[in-house]
Amino acid sequence: MAAASVLDKQLNICMIEKNENPGRKVLASGGGRCNITNSACSGLESTLGFFASLGLVLYQDEEGRFYPYSNKAADVVEALRRAMADKVQVKCNESALEIAKTKNGFLVKTNHQAISAKAIILATGGKAAPQFGTTGDGYKLAISLGHHTTKRIYPILTGVECTGDKASQKMFKDLKGIRAKASVTLLKDEEPLIEEAGEIQFTEYGVSGICVFNLTPFIKADEGENFLEVLKRFIIKVDLAPDISQESLKGRSDSFGIVTEKLAKYVDMDHIKNMRLQVSGVRGWKDAQCTAGGIEITEVDMDTMESKLVQGLYLAGEILDIQGPCGGYNLQNAWETGIKAAQAINAKI
Repeated sequence: MAAASVLDKQLNICMIEKNENPGRKVLASGGGRCNITNSACSGLESTLGFFASLGLVLYQDEEGRFYPYSNKAADVVEALRRAMADKVQVKCNESALEIAKTKNGFLVKTNHQAISAKAIILATGGKAAPQFGTTGDGYKLAISLGHHTTKRIYPILTGVECTGDKASQKMFKDLKGIRAKASVTLLKDEEPLIEEAGEIQFTEYGVSGICVFNLTPFIKADEGENFLEVLKRFIIKVDLAPDISQESLKGRSDSFGIVTEKLAKYVDMDHIKNMRLQVSGVRGWKDAQCTAGGIEITEVDMDTMESKLVQGLYLAGEILDIQGPCGGYNLQNAWETGIKAAQAINAKI
């Protein structure tokens, strides 16, 4: 949608949209608010300028995240829809099944028809949240044209399962729905890999929340390793009193008053700053916010997003092996790469 908004209106532009309406994943992003970008993103200014040109006012929160002033993801979709309205033919409920290279460009076969094109922007997303239509179709299309994916493509920015035994299953079932301020550290073989702070959410399967999501890109197996075996080496260390020093806790006998009464039943003072959770799994594609892995970026000109292998083919967004933490980084990648592709096509007119 970002690419289509920027493409020159002189062009004959057609968007093949698998869903009933474009922008379903945008509507679901940021808890329905749409975390558009982050102040730490290198392409921040161009994204802010792009949305300003669409008439959408944004605001920045205390953590550097940008949202629409209305706090409505639907307004982001509407701004993009209006930008496309007079120049883009959107074919909804239509899936691209095959792309063939022709003498003059490409032939795209869908479930309804065949469409010829001089240039194609492949912006199909990855495999995260398949309920919104992203089921990995783009990988097959890119591979058919000579591209390659990374060896592993896996779900990230999702919840972590910690219910490997009956005792933990009972505990998490009892703690389901409880939220707490925390600092979480992912350990592999007792060595810290990453530390995050924020709100942790206890679920029936383990733990969730943004701070937990950001651990998941590091819960992985190296080449040749068995993932289920590797999981046994990961521990999440949870500090449920991150703003309170160990010294100031001396002499306190009960963790209630720092954590909720129910959580205090499972976390005593000896473990309030060192609750250890054995990782037993990572939630799958349906719960994931992002895809790790994708089309090799070495095969793409990252200034124009044009394929280095197929002239006239552009790749943008999550289909590429680009991923970041929660906080607007992955939507920034979508806007930024889509806009670059459109600008490169405009330059060829």
